[in-house]
Amino acid sequence: MVFGAAFLAALFVCSGRVPLGVAAHAIDVDLLLVLFALLVTVEILRFSGWLDLAVAATVTRFHSTRSFAAALIVFTGALAALVTNDVALFVVIPFTVVASRFSDFDLEDAIVLEVLASNLLGCLTPLGNPQNLFVFHQSGWSAGRFVMTMLPFVAFCALGLGLALPLLGKSRPMTKTAVTLAPRNNRAALAGLVCFVLVLLEIARVAPAWPAAVAALVAGAWFLRRRFFDTDLSIVPLFLFAFVIVAGLRTFGAVHADVYWTSIGLSQVISNVPATVLLAPFANGDWRTLLYGANAGGCGTIIASLANLLGWRIYVRESGRDPRFFRRLTIINFAFLAWVAAGGWVLLR
Repeated sequence: MVFGAAFLAALFVCSGRVPLGVAAHAIDVDLLLVLFALLVTVEILRFSGWLDLAVAATVTRFHSTRSFAAALIVFTGALAALVTNDVALFVVIPFTVVASRFSDFDLEDAIVLEVLASNLLGCLTPLGNPQNLFVFHQSGWSAGRFVMTMLPFVAFCALGLGLALPLLGKSRPMTKTAVTLAPRNNRAALAGLVCFVLVLLEIARVAPAWPAAVAALVAGAWFLRRRFFDTDLSIVPLFLFAFVIVAGLRTFGAVHADVYWTSIGLSQVISNVPATVLLAPFANGDWRTLLYGANAGGCGTIIASLANLLGWRIYVRESGRDPRFFRRLTIINFAFLAWVAAGGWVLLR
């Protein structure tokens, strides 16, 4: 994906359609810095062990399998809204797999609903996923306006998740779940919290992005050490090239397209992050339509959202089995695609 974006950006520059000066001006440096800071910060918080403790402390309070699984789904969405959907899945799915060994509930469907929650509830905030952060910076909206714009869409998605809870089977009493948590590093947690506050200050338009990026770089090098190089930062160069691509697409003049349905369809084949980038020049400032379409488009195929693919990989790695998970993930994802796409279209009327 990054190499494809690099090739397309180079093509625009080398053909003269986007001069170097225009390309440099098109790059949103603040977005790249805050995205880097966010990715490193959440890795520090994961390393600290406190995210795992938060999940354990929350969901082990429940005494029936239905309420337990529902709490995991809600917690996934809430965590995704704060620290991105992929981090939420890295924390919650392993915990769910371990808990299933002590309790009788449908593990596969619980994981599927957690993946959906990370996509559909996490998109409430600019931090929920990369395409939200991209649109947030492009639109110039305040964080409050962004959340209020997404709230009706997320509420409709939450209704769908609530209606899907019977997939988890009949509720049964919970067996006490003993989960061995990783040791906690309080200094790393404090450093991660400071970096996260700096990220939030940038999102709130109170502070520039560079303090968050510098703090994350220093804290990441200090606490993560070699693990720092394992952090997936590929989305940063992807967005770097994306700004040049957007500038190139704008040179083609006005193009009329149904952004909502096009973003849903395009997401099914190239995922919703690049679909958002490609369609941004054609949104003509109608960012709500693009947001609803791209986030609805995260449902459907396994590649419609990177969270879908990530959730599948984490589940297979943690459980060591995949008898029906891929099929169930795809079927339920397409059912939600129909539900969310219809709901988003109604909300946009």
